[in-house]
Amino acid sequence: MSKVYGETFMSDLSPETFKVRKWCRNFDAGRTDVYDASGQGRKPVSTDDLVQRVDQAIRGNRQFTISGLSDLSPEISRSVLYTIVSERLEYRKL
Repeated sequence: MSKVYGETFMSDLSPETFKVRKWCRNFDAGRTDVYDASGQGRKPVSTDDLVQRVDQAIRGNRQFTISGLSDLSPEISRSVLYTIVSERLEYRKL
């Protein structure tokens, strides 16, 4: 079949075909949305333990900066630290 349809043709044995058929069966069975109901998406980055660690670091040095926190925990991105500080802990700049 690749001669007729080309190399990008989706054959009946490809994993993509099985996925498409599964989706078709789900919609035939009454499914109405395309969102993943099983919750297999990304895990939340800011866990309660991480929020506590950041809070303790801030309480140890009230004159903190996001850069300073990032230096203490280089495995955590600056955007996640900012979200923890401003949204989860609700600290504001004075």
